[in-house]
Amino acid sequence: MRSASKRPPAPYRPAAPARGAASLIVVMVLFFVISLVAAYTSRNLIFEQRTSGNQYRSTLAFEAADAGIEWALARLNGARMNDDCTPLTSAAAVSSPPQDSFRERYLAIDAGTGIVTPRPDTSVSPSRPRLAGCVFDGSDWSCHCPASGDPDLSGVTLNGTGPHAAFWVRFTVPPMTPPRPGIVRVDVNACTRAGPDCLKFDRQAQSGDGLAALSAVLALRSGLGSPPNAPLLVRGTTSAAPGATLSVTNDDPAAEGTTVLSGALFNPALATLQTLPGTPVARSVIDDDPTVKLPDLVPALVPATPANHGADRMFNSVFGMWPSTFMEQPAAAIVECAAGCNASDADGVADMALLEPGHVIYVKGAGPLRIDTDLGTAASPVLVVAEGSVEFGGAPQTVRGVVYSRAATWTTANAGTVQGAIVAEQDLRVVGTQTLIYDAAVMSRLRLASGSFVKVPGGWRDFAP
Repeated sequence: MRSASKRPPAPYRPAAPARGAASLIVVMVLFFVISLVAAYTSRNLIFEQRTSGNQYRSTLAFEAADAGIEWALARLNGARMNDDCTPLTSAAAVSSPPQDSFRERYLAIDAGTGIVTPRPDTSVSPSRPRLAGCVFDGSDWSCHCPASGDPDLSGVTLNGTGPHAAFWVRFTVPPMTPPRPGIVRVDVNACTRAGPDCLKFDRQAQSGDGLAALSAVLALRSGLGSPPNAPLLVRGTTSAAPGATLSVTNDDPAAEGTTVLSGALFNPALATLQTLPGTPVARSVIDDDPTVKLPDLVPALVPATPANHGADRMFNSVFGMWPSTFMEQPAAAIVECAAGCNASDADGVADMALLEPGHVIYVKGAGPLRIDTDLGTAASPVLVVAEGSVEFGGAPQTVRGVVYSRAATWTTANAGTVQGAIVAEQDLRVVGTQTLIYDAAVMSRLRLASGSFVKVPGGWRDFAP
């Protein structure tokens, strides 16, 4: 009997190991690396955010400080103002005694030397200059210009979430030996908040504040660069209508008693001249003077310049600038009377003289400009430049200052007195009774204390000088 065949037993095979463990380890390592990279990237992002925030606050403070310099310069060339630094726009708003201009409140200009010194805040210290300040309220700047004490910006309503940048301004004397006339330095501290602890000039920085400190040297560009040393300066001819009376007086030794400077021949019989005692009257007249005559240039310069015209050269010889520059200076008050100057235009000149002490007044239009009120004082003389004739009203008026006419023939009228000087850019015809008295103090004050403050090139600093 055949026996049944048996299958050999299957060989032993160990259980297969778990699959995917190595992949899991690799994935975990990669995940860990990615987490490290993400964490490092987040750290950089936070750092960049903080850096951007610091840069934003720093830039905001810097721009506020720069705005403070421009604001101070504009206010120095501005009109009388209220304590909130807003300029007065009409003579009716001027109280008695009149409010100071920014220039008068914060600076003292010596009438004899022209040296500019900051006015001290004696309520705090005899050596601390007065301060002014502004804050950006979210839509505009709100300011305070106190005569004493710190600027108070706490009452300003701040709109939005901010930051609300602010600045304080002071004036100091530049370190110059010897001091130069007409020079002063403006210092500005700015912060991204309006707190006094952040704006004071002896402040300490606090976390989160953007701070900036800037300064600039300013100079007073004189409105009357070369004052005439005679009460009557005429480039052309001088004539008088029948019955007219012209009285010219100069008893100032420093001006050598000169009564008339003329580019053409001058007939002394036209005027009653008074000069230094013991000096012949004829010696007080300087006429047919080529330095006053200033004819047009022939041949003319190419390309054309204002120097081609004798009238413009006359203007430049008195004011130290061309007519277009004179009108564009920041402290020039322009009175428009293109159709002829009427009473309101004349009142406008008087208003400008009251509102803007230390400024120059330019009257545009053929004129004539009739002066029907007293203009100027010994402490605040006026400088009036008119494109047409200038005459007096019915009652005798007195002008303390300098009157300059650009008319082809300046024709006067009625009776009046000029205590200072008159200048005719071309010809002069005297009608009525005109009295001219040379005043050295008036001329000195106009030369040293009138005109526009401007930046001195190279005087801007973003670090402590």
